[in-house]
Amino acid sequence: MGIGITPEHRDLAEAAGGWAARAVPPEAVRKLLDTAPARPGRPAYWDRLAAQGLLGLHLPEADGGGGGELLDLAVVLEELGRAAFPGPYLPTTLAAALLHRGGAPALVRDLATGTRIGAVALGPGSLAAVESPDGYVLEGAAPPVLAGADADLIVLAAEVAAGAEAEVHAEGGGETAGPSDGADGTDGADGADGAERGGVRRAGETVWLAVDAGALTVRVQESADPTRPTAEVSAHGVAVPAVRRLTVDGDLVRDLAGVLWAAESCGTASWALRTAAEHAAVREQFGRPIGQFQAVKHLCADMLVRCEQAAALVWDAARALHEPPAVRGLVAALATATALDAAVSCAKDCIQILGGTGFTWEHDAHLHLRRATVARQLLGSGDTHRLRAARLAADGARRPLHLELPAGAEEFRTEARTVVDGVRGLDPAAVRRALAPTGYAAPHLPTPYGLGAGPVQQLAIQQELAAAGVRISDLGIATWVVPSLIAHGTPEQQERYLLPSLRGELLWCQLFSEPEAGSDLAALRTRAERTADGGWRISGQKVWTSAAQWASHGILLARTDPDAPKHKGLTFFLVDMKSPGIDIRPLKEISGDSLFNEVYFDEVLLPADAVVGEVNNGWKVARTTLDNERVHMADQLTFDTGLEALLDRAAGLDGSVRARVGALAAEAHALGCIGLRTTLQQVSGLEPGAGASIRKLVQTPHQQKVAELALELLGPAGAVREGAGERALHGFLMSRCLTIAGGTTQVQLNVVAERLLGLPRDPEPRPLI
Repeated sequence: MGIGITPEHRDLAEAAGGWAARAVPPEAVRKLLDTAPARPGRPAYWDRLAAQGLLGLHLPEADGGGGGELLDLAVVLEELGRAAFPGPYLPTTLAAALLHRGGAPALVRDLATGTRIGAVALGPGSLAAVESPDGYVLEGAAPPVLAGADADLIVLAAEVAAGAEAEVHAEGGGETAGPSDGADGTDGADGADGAERGGVRRAGETVWLAVDAGALTVRVQESADPTRPTAEVSAHGVAVPAVRRLTVDGDLVRDLAGVLWAAESCGTASWALRTAAEHAAVREQFGRPIGQFQAVKHLCADMLVRCEQAAALVWDAARALHEPPAVRGLVAALATATALDAAVSCAKDCIQILGGTGFTWEHDAHLHLRRATVARQLLGSGDTHRLRAARLAADGARRPLHLELPAGAEEFRTEARTVVDGVRGLDPAAVRRALAPTGYAAPHLPTPYGLGAGPVQQLAIQQELAAAGVRISDLGIATWVVPSLIAHGTPEQQERYLLPSLRGELLWCQLFSEPEAGSDLAALRTRAERTADGGWRISGQKVWTSAAQWASHGILLARTDPDAPKHKGLTFFLVDMKSPGIDIRPLKEISGDSLFNEVYFDEVLLPADAVVGEVNNGWKVARTTLDNERVHMADQLTFDTGLEALLDRAAGLDGSVRARVGALAAEAHALGCIGLRTTLQQVSGLEPGAGASIRKLVQTPHQQKVAELALELLGPAGAVREGAGERALHGFLMSRCLTIAGGTTQVQLNVVAERLLGLPRDPEPRPLI
């Protein structure tokens, strides 16, 4: 899934990608690799780009723009990044956004309509600004300016020279203590005249100035990315009028630049992933496609995970650019760090999968690696942004994720409110017992067990329960058992088990895994044989069964046809856990707890009506159990209690540890954003995309890293099972099961590579002869 998730954004992405391919086809981009650096001037396609409305789609109509949002621009930048589009599009749109927020509407219109081309220096370099009666006089050189040689107008930062004072607005913050940059809900664009802005600027602070390129000395550099070179920009006594000072600060510039570059980087990473996966699917070595090799599968799947995290974070950061500065800065830093690193790492991994072909000048892989490298060099390393995110989060910045439902949800809210009012004040178990007969305990299920509710109604009910402070107890394994019985059970089974399960009266366990069949359930050996009376005799062993010692019933997968291949010959049974011949032996885990169990079946007799679905077709029933998932998304803060505890300590940690905390914050917020995006897709009636498959691959190692860092930070106190050490050690040890339970990470990576990326499945195992 790309940055845009709505049909409108998908259409926009398709249109932008198509236009880019026609305007500057890949062969035209490649020609720039072998062209000696020269001052490029106005691109031939620029007027057509302006006519498409792409230069100002993120700007108000009053400023000559299309009246869209920064998220629209992010969607387009992703597509242009995918195409390695050359030229000054990103710098111009960034400059226009800064001019809009900084109070220069006439200049904004010039950029939005294509009259001028813009560029932005991301820091002052050695530029100094000396106050003059009419404004400032600039001396010095900026850091490398992307596409600076194309620009007619360059936004420069300069430090106020010692002894100089300049008039500024009294409010604001960041480097320059400048005026509103969105903290008050405005766009900070009112008041273009610097003489009317009040306050005093002190020496050493930074001003941001819009300077005509013709007044500057500009030299095209031998850039790491010849398709879009940087420029050396210097000023020698350049006078800049006060009206050209922008009411922005360094933090706003950093946030806007970071999000826009991150959006383009998502396109770079996506191109690398697609190219690598397509190559792996057809390139043969040792007699088979390299995509069949697990190492290649895992590398491609991991690239997909990085792409999905980056796209989700950039999507939210683009939506958050009008939030208060600390919140805006937090999500922008998380997105920038993740997307820029994803672009570099995916480009490198793409070359690795391409092999020698990827190392040639003729292949485009190095072009994308160059593009990604330049972005990270100009904006700073991932750790630079992660450290900033950790600081902002430690200071209290948080980004709640809210789910806005369509207007049609109000009808569902009204109905739900009447039901919810009747269970206020009850404990969660009592709430379940009361709501089960009404369908509100599991509204996603069909009537009479649920309401047959679609995503919007489900979410409306969840929101009403939350608003009333009503909690409903969890069903545990029954959450998956009930849909299987609805889909495949007999009327008698449904009558006997469904409502008692929904009321919480039956506690279920899942008897699937075996010592030789964990993630590979097709290798099950537990046998079920027919008895003379039509029943079944079960013999075998199950393992890793949670709550078996407390469960009243279990769902069992056993082999009824030993001669059938793989998933054939398995049957799905319902088991009374008090049946004679069942021996439950709790397993002591590495944490010292005994939540898992071994379960032995010694010729356990089950009645004929214990079978769910058809004999020898139990895999179909099991898939219903494993695949069923209701729609769920509550308004949330994305940092859990474990991460919150780390953030509380972040200020006192050294830089390397704070960067790790920042990386954990990025993962946590990405998980929340992926969940929200998936839910929004479902609410819109669209396919949810890769989000659900990606979440487990991110969430389980994330929880492990949080637990491990919490223990690590205790130092010697973490070596003893007392006090804080006992709690942290228990959390660390318990976390090791997360990447094993429910299918190991390695198996999940195979599944993602095959199902989502189309890589060839592993060949069938050959019998030994």
